[in-house]
Amino acid sequence: MHTSTTSMTTWLTLAALVSSASVAAATSGSHYPMGAEGVKAATAPPPGLHYRLYNTLYSADTQTNNAGQDSGLDFNLDLFAQVHRFVQVTDTKLFGANWGYNVLIPLIDKELSIEPLGVNDSHSLAMGDIVIEPLSLFWFKERFDAAFALAVIAPSGDFDARQAVNPGFGYWSGMLSAGATYYLDEQKSWSFSALTRTLINGKQEDTDIRPGAEFIIEGGLGKEFSIDHTWLLQPGISYCASWQISDDSKDGHGTIANERKRAFGLGAEINAFYLPWLMQVNFRYVKELETKNTTEGSSAVLTFTKSF
Repeated sequence: MHTSTTSMTTWLTLAALVSSASVAAATSGSHYPMGAEGVKAATAPPPGLHYRLYNTLYSADTQTNNAGQDSGLDFNLDLFAQVHRFVQVTDTKLFGANWGYNVLIPLIDKELSIEPLGVNDSHSLAMGDIVIEPLSLFWFKERFDAAFALAVIAPSGDFDARQAVNPGFGYWSGMLSAGATYYLDEQKSWSFSALTRTLINGKQEDTDIRPGAEFIIEGGLGKEFSIDHTWLLQPGISYCASWQISDDSKDGHGTIANERKRAFGLGAEINAFYLPWLMQVNFRYVKELETKNTTEGSSAVLTFTKSF
């Protein structure tokens, strides 16, 4: 059982903060952090109430240019994101799927330094941009699971265009999620998943720039093992990719509107589910590769989930 389907987890604010294209630009990052989900990315938990706590550490010391090369900038970014997610999956049926809804409340701690620009700024743990997903549809079939969801990301975190570090982004976003998990055997022990996110962004306050739309895909290949009817273990390999699919509305501070972001990532993870307590722990490590007009680093995600 996984709660990974609509996890924007951590998401949303995390990615935005971790993928900075420049210090104070509207295009610095994304409201969704690629690699937030992996194995069984498109599989939802069963009907009921679920609480999930994401803890993500992201670190990068490379900033890439429009050619995908290291810009050579003396750059360092360290970010910690803690996201509290509350998920309700109901027995109500829509189009043959179980209807659900959820909310994510992120807390962000960030430190950024860019020596050539004289930037050395940090922000202690503070609320980021909240994710509200009123429509989530989950299909549970014999050989596959599927998900479709619509969410809005509100600029609830503080934002000041004059600051290098902000817990919020200063603009609204809409997000459409769709994907599936396919089981390779009848026992559903082997799985392969793909989950997409499409983000449409609004104008950023202070800068009046609308960041370009984005498309993200993530998922993984995993194998589940049962241990003495008490524990389920699931190791796996995860992947992710992100593309900016439209230009920003205009040039910003340190950025050019038609220089779009791109990134790929590979990772590994393990999930442990303790059946008597309906509790799981998941650890994922992701290394970013072949980035363009963004940071290039790695992330470690430790997630705790309790079902009721």
